[in-house]
Amino acid sequence: MMDDITEQVAAARERVYGQVEAARARHNALRTAISEVRGLTATVKSPRGEVSVTAAMSGAVTEVRVLHEDLDARTLSAILTQTVAAAQQAVRDQAADRMTEVAGADSN
Repeated sequence: MMDDITEQVAAARERVYGQVEAARARHNALRTAISEVRGLTATVKSPRGEVSVTAAMSGAVTEVRVLHEDLDARTLSAILTQTVAAAQQAVRDQAADRMTEVAGADSN
């Protein structure tokens, strides 16, 4: 009887150790992914290619390129606003995809 209990305790201990190691591995993978996500950027061109905008994960716009010089101010403003929003959404989508890869689709 004592050997049976000792074996059960040893088996339970090994399961717990395995679970702890798996949790540590998931934690390390998440830390790595978070670090990667913080450095993400996305570059988006306007639908007709008039402008190009790069946005960082923080939402900061890191680059704006106007590829057509013959745009009036109102048109340029509207195109830039839409393209900035698209670039910011694109980088958020990249981040969500990366975190889903690591944490799994059922983690939310």
